[in-house]
Amino acid sequence: MSDSDLADEVRRLRAELDEVKQLLRNSGRGLSRSAGPAFAAIDADDGTVRSDSESDSESDSDAGSVSRRHALHTAGVIVAGALAGGIATVATAGPAAATTNYFVGEPAINAANYSSGRGGDAISATSTNGYGVYGYGGISGGSFQGNWGVILNGTDAHIIMNPSGTPPPSSSTIQYAGSIKLDSNSVLWLCIADGTPGVWQQIGGLGVAGAYHAVTPSRVYDSRRPTYPLNGVLSSGQNRTISVANSYHTGTGVLVTSNFVPAGATAVFANVGVVNTVGEGWLAVNPGGVTAVSASTINWSAAGQILANGVALTLNDSRQLTAVNRSPGSTDFFIDITGYWL
Repeated sequence: MSDSDLADEVRRLRAELDEVKQLLRNSGRGLSRSAGPAFAAIDADDGTVRSDSESDSESDSDAGSVSRRHALHTAGVIVAGALAGGIATVATAGPAAATTNYFVGEPAINAANYSSGRGGDAISATSTNGYGVYGYGGISGGSFQGNWGVILNGTDAHIIMNPSGTPPPSSSTIQYAGSIKLDSNSVLWLCIADGTPGVWQQIGGLGVAGAYHAVTPSRVYDSRRPTYPLNGVLSSGQNRTISVANSYHTGTGVLVTSNFVPAGATAVFANVGVVNTVGEGWLAVNPGGVTAVSASTINWSAAGQILANGVALTLNDSRQLTAVNRSPGSTDFFIDITGYWL
């Protein structure tokens, strides 16, 4: 390409650039000369930043005298961005960009904002009002990398998820390992394998036992001790609802630990024993208040037996169990707890 052709190309590019700048000036986006140059251009030769007025002044020079090298550099001018117009802002690195182990938002910057937003939703890194990050599903997000991916602290809660949708195992779309969802029944799910719908595990919610906590075995009930509110032999046809919240001394029946099984526990692993048996019989141990019998928990076959059986038992909301005797025999019984689910 000759110098003349290059000069013509430069003129054409500058004319197109002038048209773009004029369109932006007329678009009502708030660009103004008082706020600073509307455009910044970076010279490909020496990296010099020039305003649009400075770039325009060069267009009056004799294009024929432009050397091949300078023409190529001029043709490589890059529009860096519209300043002060609200379109894009480039700022120098401040304290937030310092190399530390923590994300520092000083001065305050927008750490993330991927939603259409609601009035008052704060997305400033140092905000103390509203939400630190607020987004809607289906809108692309971003990633933060470092020693810690996300660190969240809140006065009332660190994270609140809005329950919605059907249980993810019934989903008809592809799901990915590591996804977490709270369905409309407030059951929390974790995806452990990719697929449609993927492989999911329940990790919390109504009807989910939670984590198992092993404890030093302790007695929570003994019908032989008068220190318990309800005591004595459980005869044929009787029911007895007892609490497993507190532990007691095995010999004296004196209170040892209050809230041994904490509030919120959904089930216990227990050793259910019978002693001083009369005749043949069995007991069913159900969640507190349930007297219907669908299975036995422990059985005895003769008088004077001492037997025990380890079993997992579901609690009611008050940490209670109900022992049911529908057999012809009678017995004293005790319950020791070795762990609970919470």
